[in-house]
Amino acid sequence: MFFSRTRALACAFIFLAPPGAGAVEIPNCTIRIVVSGPAAGTPDLIARLGADKLGAALGRNVVVENQSGGAAAIMSINVVKNAKPDGCTLLAANASIFSISPTLYSKPLYDPADFQPISVNAVSPNVLIVNSKVPAKNLAELVALVKAQPEKMNFGFGGVGTPMHLYGAMLAARFDLRMNRVPYRGSAPVIADLVGNQVQFTFEQFPSFIAQVGPGNVRALAVAGAARSAVMPDIPTLIEEGVAGADAVSWFGLVAPRGTPPDIREAYAKILSDGVRDPVVVARLKSLGAEAKGATPAETQAWMDGQLAKWTPLVKASGVVIDQ
Repeated sequence: MFFSRTRALACAFIFLAPPGAGAVEIPNCTIRIVVSGPAAGTPDLIARLGADKLGAALGRNVVVENQSGGAAAIMSINVVKNAKPDGCTLLAANASIFSISPTLYSKPLYDPADFQPISVNAVSPNVLIVNSKVPAKNLAELVALVKAQPEKMNFGFGGVGTPMHLYGAMLAARFDLRMNRVPYRGSAPVIADLVGNQVQFTFEQFPSFIAQVGPGNVRALAVAGAARSAVMPDIPTLIEEGVAGADAVSWFGLVAPRGTPPDIREAYAKILSDGVRDPVVVARLKSLGAEAKGATPAETQAWMDGQLAKWTPLVKASGVVIDQ
Protein backbone atom coordinates (compact mmCIF):
# COMPACT_ATOMS: atom_id res chain seq x y z
CA MET A 1 0.00 0.00 0.00
CA PHE A 2 2.76 2.40 0.86
CA PHE A 3 4.47 2.12 -2.49
CA SER A 4 1.17 2.38 -4.36
CA ARG A 5 0.66 5.73 -2.64
CA THR A 6 3.98 7.08 -3.82
CA ARG A 7 3.40 5.81 -7.35
CA ALA A 8 0.04 7.60 -7.41
CA LEU A 9 1.68 10.77 -6.23
CA ALA A 10 4.36 10.42 -8.91
CA CYS A 11 1.64 10.39 -11.57
CA ALA A 12 0.22 13.62 -10.12
CA PHE A 13 3.59 15.35 -10.25
CA ILE A 14 4.94 14.23 -13.59
CA PHE A 15 3.90 17.38 -15.50
CA LEU A 16 4.76 19.89 -12.77
CA ALA A 17 8.37 20.65 -13.63
CA PRO A 18 8.71 24.44 -13.93
CA PRO A 19 9.69 25.91 -17.31
CA GLY A 20 13.42 26.52 -17.47
CA ALA A 21 14.30 24.09 -14.67
CA GLY A 22 16.27 22.00 -17.14
CA ALA A 23 18.56 24.94 -17.81
CA VAL A 24 20.05 24.63 -14.33
CA GLU A 25 23.27 22.67 -14.52
CA ILE A 26 23.03 19.54 -12.37
CA PRO A 27 25.61 16.73 -12.58
CA ASN A 28 24.48 13.62 -14.39
CA CYS A 29 24.03 11.57 -11.25
CA THR A 30 21.54 9.52 -9.30
CA ILE A 31 20.16 11.90 -6.69
CA ARG A 32 20.16 10.47 -3.16
CA ILE A 33 17.75 11.60 -0.46
CA VAL A 34 18.97 10.30 2.91
CA VAL A 35 16.28 9.73 5.55
CA SER A 36 17.37 9.45 9.18
CA GLY A 37 14.67 6.94 10.02
CA PRO A 38 13.12 3.65 8.89
CA ALA A 39 10.90 3.01 5.90
CA ALA A 40 7.11 3.49 6.18
CA GLY A 41 7.27 6.30 8.75
CA THR A 42 6.04 9.81 8.03
CA PRO A 43 9.53 11.22 7.25
CA ASP A 44 10.05 8.40 4.76
CA LEU A 45 6.66 8.90 3.10
CA ILE A 46 7.24 12.63 2.62
CA ALA A 47 10.79 12.03 1.37
CA ARG A 48 9.57 9.54 -1.23
CA LEU A 49 6.94 12.03 -2.32
CA GLY A 50 9.76 14.53 -2.90
CA ALA A 51 11.83 11.91 -4.68
CA ASP A 52 8.97 11.19 -7.08
CA LYS A 53 8.54 14.89 -7.86
CA LEU A 54 12.21 15.57 -8.45
CA GLY A 55 12.72 12.44 -10.51
CA ALA A 56 9.75 13.15 -12.78
CA ALA A 57 10.68 16.80 -13.28
CA LEU A 58 14.42 16.36 -13.77
CA GLY A 59 14.39 13.07 -15.66
CA ARG A 60 16.85 11.60 -13.17
CA ASN A 61 16.87 8.59 -10.90
CA VAL A 62 16.12 9.72 -7.36
CA VAL A 63 16.55 7.16 -4.60
CA VAL A 64 15.68 7.27 -0.90
CA GLU A 65 18.13 5.74 1.58
CA ASN A 66 16.85 4.95 5.07
CA GLN A 67 18.99 4.88 8.22
CA SER A 68 17.37 4.00 11.56
CA GLY A 69 18.75 3.96 15.07
CA GLY A 70 20.66 6.69 16.86
CA ALA A 71 24.22 6.03 15.67
CA ALA A 72 23.18 5.18 12.09
CA ALA A 73 20.95 8.23 11.87
CA ILE A 74 23.69 10.58 13.07
CA MET A 75 26.15 8.92 10.69
CA SER A 76 23.76 9.49 7.79
CA ILE A 77 23.47 13.18 8.67
CA ASN A 78 27.24 13.50 8.63
CA VAL A 79 27.46 11.58 5.35
CA VAL A 80 25.29 14.23 3.73
CA LYS A 81 27.24 17.01 5.40
CA ASN A 82 30.48 15.67 3.93
CA ALA A 83 29.02 14.94 0.48
CA LYS A 84 30.03 16.96 -2.55
CA PRO A 85 27.72 20.02 -2.67
CA ASP A 86 26.52 19.45 -6.21
CA GLY A 87 22.83 18.65 -5.76
CA CYS A 88 23.32 14.88 -5.91
CA THR A 89 23.05 14.16 -2.16
CA LEU A 90 20.25 15.64 -0.04
CA LEU A 91 19.02 15.18 3.52
CA ALA A 92 15.38 14.74 4.46
CA ALA A 93 15.05 17.49 7.05
CA ASN A 94 12.57 17.37 9.90
CA ALA A 95 11.80 18.76 13.35
CA SER A 96 13.89 16.13 15.15
CA ILE A 97 17.08 17.08 13.32
CA PHE A 98 16.78 20.85 13.08
CA SER A 99 14.25 21.97 15.72
CA ILE A 100 14.93 19.63 18.65
CA SER A 101 18.44 18.15 18.55
CA PRO A 102 20.27 21.51 18.70
CA THR A 103 19.03 22.00 22.28
CA LEU A 104 18.43 18.38 23.30
CA TYR A 105 22.04 17.20 23.41
CA SER A 106 24.56 18.48 25.93
CA LYS A 107 27.21 18.33 23.21
CA PRO A 108 26.08 19.03 19.63
CA LEU A 109 26.21 15.95 17.38
CA TYR A 110 26.37 18.06 14.22
CA ASP A 111 26.19 21.69 13.23
CA PRO A 112 22.93 22.74 11.48
CA ALA A 113 24.97 25.48 9.79
CA ASP A 114 26.62 22.74 7.70
CA PHE A 115 23.38 22.49 5.71
CA GLN A 116 21.46 24.89 3.51
CA PRO A 117 17.69 24.83 3.02
CA ILE A 118 15.83 23.76 -0.07
CA SER A 119 12.13 23.53 0.83
CA VAL A 120 9.74 22.64 3.63
CA ASN A 121 7.17 20.40 1.96
CA ALA A 122 4.62 19.42 4.60
CA VAL A 123 3.70 19.81 8.25
CA SER A 124 1.86 17.37 10.47
CA PRO A 125 0.65 17.82 14.04
CA ASN A 126 1.55 15.33 16.74
CA VAL A 127 -1.51 13.59 18.16
CA LEU A 128 -1.95 12.01 21.59
CA ILE A 129 -3.50 8.58 20.98
CA VAL A 130 -4.39 5.64 23.20
CA ASN A 131 -5.22 1.98 22.75
CA SER A 132 -8.98 1.62 22.46
CA LYS A 133 -9.06 -0.44 25.67
CA VAL A 134 -7.75 2.52 27.68
CA PRO A 135 -10.86 4.04 29.29
CA ALA A 136 -9.65 7.66 29.12
CA LYS A 137 -11.66 9.83 26.73
CA ASN A 138 -9.64 13.05 27.14
CA LEU A 139 -6.31 14.30 28.45
CA ALA A 140 -7.56 14.90 32.00
CA GLU A 141 -8.86 11.35 32.27
CA LEU A 142 -5.59 9.93 30.91
CA VAL A 143 -3.57 11.95 33.41
CA ALA A 144 -5.79 10.69 36.25
CA LEU A 145 -5.44 7.11 35.01
CA VAL A 146 -1.64 7.26 34.85
CA LYS A 147 -1.47 8.86 38.30
CA ALA A 148 -3.68 6.12 39.71
CA GLN A 149 -1.34 3.42 38.32
CA PRO A 150 2.20 4.74 38.78
CA GLU A 151 4.74 2.92 36.60
CA LYS A 152 2.05 0.57 35.27
CA MET A 153 1.18 2.22 31.96
CA ASN A 154 3.55 2.24 29.00
CA PHE A 155 4.24 5.26 26.83
CA GLY A 156 5.83 4.27 23.51
CA PHE A 157 7.63 6.64 21.18
CA GLY A 158 9.41 6.31 17.86
CA GLY A 159 12.93 7.31 18.81
CA VAL A 160 14.81 9.33 21.41
CA GLY A 161 14.72 13.03 20.62
CA THR A 162 11.73 12.82 18.28
CA PRO A 163 8.76 15.19 18.62
CA MET A 164 6.73 12.26 19.97
CA HIS A 165 9.31 11.61 22.69
CA LEU A 166 9.49 15.28 23.64
CA TYR A 167 5.75 15.80 23.89
CA GLY A 168 5.39 12.72 26.08
CA ALA A 169 8.25 13.80 28.31
CA MET A 170 6.81 17.29 28.53
CA LEU A 171 3.43 15.94 29.67
CA ALA A 172 5.15 13.71 32.24
CA ALA A 173 7.04 16.70 33.63
CA ARG A 174 4.01 19.03 33.50
CA PHE A 175 1.66 16.62 35.32
CA ASP A 176 4.22 14.65 37.38
CA LEU A 177 3.37 11.37 35.65
CA ARG A 178 5.20 8.15 36.51
CA MET A 179 5.02 5.93 33.43
CA ASN A 180 7.22 3.45 31.65
CA ARG A 181 8.86 5.07 28.62
CA VAL A 182 9.48 2.61 25.80
CA PRO A 183 11.61 3.78 22.84
CA TYR A 184 11.25 2.23 19.39
CA ARG A 185 13.03 2.59 16.07
CA GLY A 186 10.38 4.46 14.16
CA SER A 187 6.62 4.84 14.16
CA ALA A 188 5.50 1.53 12.63
CA PRO A 189 6.53 -0.70 15.58
CA VAL A 190 5.04 1.79 18.05
CA ILE A 191 1.66 1.64 16.34
CA ALA A 192 1.83 -2.16 16.11
CA ASP A 193 2.41 -2.44 19.86
CA LEU A 194 -0.18 0.23 20.62
CA VAL A 195 -2.79 -1.75 18.70
CA GLY A 196 -1.64 -4.86 20.57
CA ASN A 197 -1.86 -2.97 23.90
CA GLN A 198 1.80 -3.59 24.74
CA VAL A 199 1.95 0.20 25.05
CA GLN A 200 -1.10 2.16 26.12
CA PHE A 201 -0.48 5.60 24.67
CA THR A 202 1.81 7.59 22.42
CA PHE A 203 2.14 10.72 20.33
CA GLU A 204 2.17 10.21 16.57
CA GLN A 205 1.47 11.98 13.29
CA PHE A 206 -1.74 11.19 11.42
CA PRO A 207 -0.14 9.24 8.53
CA SER A 208 1.27 6.71 10.99
CA PHE A 209 -1.98 5.81 12.75
CA ILE A 210 -4.97 7.09 10.78
CA ALA A 211 -5.70 3.62 9.33
CA GLN A 212 -6.20 2.28 12.87
CA VAL A 213 -8.89 4.80 13.81
CA GLY A 214 -11.68 3.45 11.59
CA PRO A 215 -11.45 -0.13 12.91
CA GLY A 216 -11.48 1.26 16.46
CA ASN A 217 -8.00 0.05 17.41
CA VAL A 218 -6.83 3.46 18.65
CA ARG A 219 -8.46 6.65 19.86
CA ALA A 220 -7.19 10.21 19.51
CA LEU A 221 -7.40 12.46 22.58
CA ALA A 222 -5.64 15.71 21.69
CA VAL A 223 -3.70 17.44 18.93
CA ALA A 224 -0.45 19.33 19.48
CA GLY A 225 -0.54 22.49 17.41
CA ALA A 226 -2.00 25.95 17.27
CA ALA A 227 -5.32 24.79 15.78
CA ARG A 228 -7.44 21.68 15.42
CA SER A 229 -6.79 19.40 12.47
CA ALA A 230 -9.12 19.39 9.49
CA VAL A 231 -8.75 15.61 9.43
CA MET A 232 -10.28 15.14 12.90
CA PRO A 233 -11.83 18.51 13.79
CA ASP A 234 -13.62 17.13 16.85
CA ILE A 235 -10.32 16.42 18.60
CA PRO A 236 -9.27 19.35 20.83
CA THR A 237 -5.79 20.79 20.90
CA LEU A 238 -3.50 20.33 23.87
CA ILE A 239 -3.70 24.09 24.33
CA GLU A 240 -7.49 23.81 24.67
CA GLU A 241 -6.89 21.06 27.22
CA GLY A 242 -4.79 23.46 29.31
CA VAL A 243 -1.25 22.71 28.09
CA ALA A 244 0.14 26.12 27.19
CA GLY A 245 2.89 26.36 24.57
CA ALA A 246 2.03 23.05 22.86
CA ASP A 247 1.93 24.55 19.37
CA ALA A 248 5.15 23.20 17.82
CA VAL A 249 4.59 20.79 14.93
CA SER A 250 6.44 18.11 13.02
CA TRP A 251 7.64 19.30 9.63
CA PHE A 252 9.35 17.70 6.66
CA GLY A 253 11.54 19.12 3.94
CA LEU A 254 14.88 18.89 2.18
CA VAL A 255 18.27 20.44 2.81
CA ALA A 256 21.60 20.20 1.00
CA PRO A 257 25.24 20.28 2.10
CA ARG A 258 26.58 23.79 2.63
CA GLY A 259 28.02 25.13 -0.59
CA THR A 260 25.36 23.63 -2.87
CA PRO A 261 24.81 26.28 -5.59
CA PRO A 262 21.80 28.55 -4.97
CA ASP A 263 20.40 27.97 -8.47
CA ILE A 264 20.22 24.21 -7.85
CA ARG A 265 18.48 24.69 -4.50
CA GLU A 266 16.07 27.22 -6.02
CA ALA A 267 15.26 24.87 -8.92
CA TYR A 268 14.60 21.95 -6.57
CA ALA A 269 12.46 24.16 -4.31
CA LYS A 270 10.36 25.32 -7.27
CA ILE A 271 9.70 21.75 -8.37
CA LEU A 272 8.79 20.68 -4.84
CA SER A 273 6.64 23.72 -4.08
CA ASP A 274 4.72 23.54 -7.35
CA GLY A 275 4.13 19.85 -6.74
CA VAL A 276 2.69 20.13 -3.25
CA ARG A 277 0.37 22.96 -4.35
CA ASP A 278 -1.36 20.76 -6.90
CA PRO A 279 -4.98 20.22 -5.68
CA VAL A 280 -4.70 16.45 -6.09
CA VAL A 281 -1.60 16.37 -3.91
CA VAL A 282 -3.08 18.76 -1.36
CA ALA A 283 -6.10 16.48 -1.01
CA ARG A 284 -3.90 13.39 -0.78
CA LEU A 285 -1.76 14.88 1.97
CA LYS A 286 -4.85 16.10 3.81
CA SER A 287 -6.25 12.56 3.77
CA LEU A 288 -3.04 11.51 5.51
CA GLY A 289 -3.32 14.27 8.11
CA ALA A 290 -0.49 16.35 6.66
CA GLU A 291 -0.68 19.91 5.37
CA ALA A 292 1.07 20.74 2.11
CA LYS A 293 3.39 23.71 2.50
CA GLY A 294 6.09 24.47 -0.06
CA ALA A 295 8.62 27.28 0.30
CA THR A 296 11.65 28.92 -1.23
CA PRO A 297 15.04 28.28 0.37
CA ALA A 298 14.83 31.67 2.12
CA GLU A 299 11.32 30.96 3.41
CA THR A 300 12.44 27.52 4.53
CA GLN A 301 15.28 29.00 6.56
CA ALA A 302 12.84 31.39 8.24
CA TRP A 303 10.49 28.47 8.99
CA MET A 304 13.31 26.42 10.49
CA ASP A 305 14.39 29.34 12.68
CA GLY A 306 10.80 29.84 13.88
CA GLN A 307 10.28 26.16 14.70
CA LEU A 308 13.55 26.04 16.62
CA ALA A 309 12.23 28.92 18.73
CA LYS A 310 8.99 26.98 19.39
CA TRP A 311 10.61 23.64 20.20
CA THR A 312 13.35 24.96 22.48
CA PRO A 313 11.02 25.74 25.44
CA LEU A 314 9.30 22.36 24.95
CA VAL A 315 12.65 20.61 25.17
CA LYS A 316 13.41 22.50 28.39
CA ALA A 317 9.95 21.79 29.81
CA SER A 318 10.40 18.07 29.13
CA GLY A 319 13.51 17.94 31.32
CA VAL A 320 15.22 15.70 28.77
CA VAL A 321 18.94 16.28 28.21
CA ILE A 322 21.02 13.68 26.39
CA ASP A 323 24.70 13.47 27.29
CA GLN A 324 27.12 12.26 24.66
